[in-house]
Parts: sequence; C-alpha cells; structure tokens
Amino acid sequence: MLAGLITFLLAIAMLLTGTMNTLSGKYSDLRVVKGTGDGPPTNFEHPFYQTGAMFIGELSCLFVYFFTLTAAYKFLKSKLLGLFSKSKDPIQTATHTGLDTHQYINESQENISLLQENPAKGLNEEVVTNQRYTNPLLFLIPAACDLGGTTLMNLGLIFTYASVFQMLRGILVVFNAILAVIFLKQKLFWHHWGGILLITIGTGMVGLSSFLNKNNANAPKNPTLGNILVICAQFFAAVQCVVEEAILNKYPAQPLQVVGYEGFWGLCLVTIVLFILYFIPGSDAGSVENFVYATAQVGRDWKLLLATIGSIVSIAFFNFFGITITQRISSTTRSAIDSCRTLFIWVVSLIIGWEVFDWLQLGGFAVLVVGTFIFNEVIRIPYYHQWYLRRKAQTEEQKK
Repeated sequence: MLAGLITFLLAIAMLLTGTMNTLSGKYSDLRVVKGTGDGPPTNFEHPFYQTGAMFIGELSCLFVYFFTLTAAYKFLKSKLLGLFSKSKDPIQTATHTGLDTHQYINESQENISLLQENPAKGLNEEVVTNQRYTNPLLFLIPAACDLGGTTLMNLGLIFTYASVFQMLRGILVVFNAILAVIFLKQKLFWHHWGGILLITIGTGMVGLSSFLNKNNANAPKNPTLGNILVICAQFFAAVQCVVEEAILNKYPAQPLQVVGYEGFWGLCLVTIVLFILYFIPGSDAGSVENFVYATAQVGRDWKLLLATIGSIVSIAFFNFFGITITQRISSTTRSAIDSCRTLFIWVVSLIIGWEVFDWLQLGGFAVLVVGTFIFNEVIRIPYYHQWYLRRKAQTEEQKK
C-alpha cells in the first residue's frame, strides 16, 4: 500500500508541475510590461531567454545528483529505509516490502553463484558499473538539440494556444520512432505503425481546430505559424532522444546526471546565443532578442517574476518526478501520465478563458491519446499482443 501511495503521489506531482510549466510559460507570454528605455510596455516575448530559464531548472538536477553521492544522502536513505523495515531477516524483509519470497531467495542464490564465479560480477556489478566514467562533453550534442527544440516551442507557444501546443507535442513519438528505425536499427511492429498513424491523424485534427476556431476573442496572434513551429520543434526533440539513447546504450549515466549536464551545456550555449543576438539589430528593443530588456521586465513585474520562477522550479521537479516514475514503474507509465497533463492544461485554459471549447480539438486529443497508448502498449490488442511478444522474443534471440 505504501509503494502504491508513493507512486500515486508522484503521478499527481508530475501532473501538477507539468501543467504549471506550460501555463506559466503561456502566462509570461501574455504579460505586457515596460522594460528599459522610454518606450511603451510590450509583451514578454523572449523565446531564448525562456529557454535559458528552462536550462537553469535542468541544471538544478545536477546538484541533486551530486547530493545523492554524498554520505549525508546515504545516511538519510538508510534511516528512511529502516523506518519501513520491521525485521533484519531477509525473507521477512522481502515479505514486508511486497517482494515475492521465492523470487527473493532465487535471486539471492543466483547473485551468490555469480560472485563465486567472478568477484567482479554478481553483487558487485552495480558498483563496478557506477565507477565507469562518462565524459560530460557527450551531453553537449543533445543539449544543442534541446536548445533548438525548446526555443522553437517557446516561440510557437507565443503564437498558438497552450492546449494545442501541448497536444501537438505528441507527434514527437512519430519523429522519434522513425529516427530510431533509421539510426538505432530498432524494429517497429504493427501496433507501432498503427499508433503512429493515429497520432498523425490526431495531430492534424488538433492543428485544424486551432485554424478553424475564429470565435475566440483571446485568440493568439498566428495559430497556424505557432503549430508549425511546435511540430518542427519535435523533430529536434526526437534527435535529442535518439542521441541520448545512443549515448546511454554505450556509456553509464544516471537520469539526473543526464538532465543536469544537458542543463549545464544548454545554459552555456544559450548564454552565447543571447549575447550574439543582443548585438544584432532587431525589433526587440533594438535587438533580435534583448536579454537586458527581458531582465528589466522580469524585475519590474512581480507576477512575471513569479511566473519565471515557476517555470524554473516546475521544469526541475517535473523532470525529477518523471525520472522517478520511470525508475519505479516504466517509461510507458510516464508517457501515459504526460498525456493526462495535456487534458489538465486544456481544462485550466477553458476555465480561465484563454480558450473556447471545440469538439474537433477534443476529438483530435482523444485520437492522439489512443494512438500514444497503443504505441506504448498501454492499450493491448487481444491475441495480437501475444503474437507480438513471441515475435519480439524471437527478434531479440536472433540478435544474440
């Protein structure tokens, strides 16, 4: 019951922080604040600046990772585990924590056998793996992809609806699957292709709903352009995912370590980009993007400051909760929870008046969710799924 309660609380926390992140970003775009100089107040439309805020949130995960390596963390962890252990007897402990007793005994005997055969394996395998070095420079490439993808998404969020923005991100699965087939040589089965087809149809319906919706007085500037930018951003995000998977397949790294290093390199890159854009003439207070003007806007409006801090904090906790759920259950569960986040964002946008209800958008969202669930095997087709598991096992056996 305790494990189930913790997982439930993690899912709720992931939903809330994910919803907060998208809504705080959209709220920042809508704020009209005076910056530097004598000009009139303007919208807070600084996509690279907002990307930098996201990287600060990701960088904070690196400090959490370093904390997990300290003696203080290990001491606290042992104390917390001790609170939930009624006995030091391994069989009683396994029963108390919900493990299968026979499985526990078999795994223990197997580990002892491995340790007798080779001291570098068995119980010490995890320690040896963690001691292998992963060069932080490897994460510079996915960080560059993250910079391009996140900036395009921030720019797209300025031009389109918050809920449409979140729904269109579902097409990431399509780009990711295609690139994985090409570069990682992964095999897709019929349900994968069926899910991709449904996701593509759902994405088209959602995009069409924002184009046809002319009755909203609070309609964004250019939903069509915003939708195109968000979809293009998913290609960069897919490249990032494929590169990350290729790195993690070859080198050991903890999830918090990956997110933290990408935040570090991303913050370095976006700082360089902001510095360059400041000296290029443009429409943002005389620059293509004026980070000085943006900082002045944040400093003069406490609501905008709160929204910016909310974006930083929410993305950090969203990544942390998502990674924890992946470790405790699976990435499939994480994607299912993320789909529910889209519904939360849409409902909140309807309540506060940012959007009006649209049946086509609801239908597109439903098709998107079904396609995502089929692709990630949350929805399992009877008889076919048994055939799929057999074929998958045969494929993995052939690789060996």
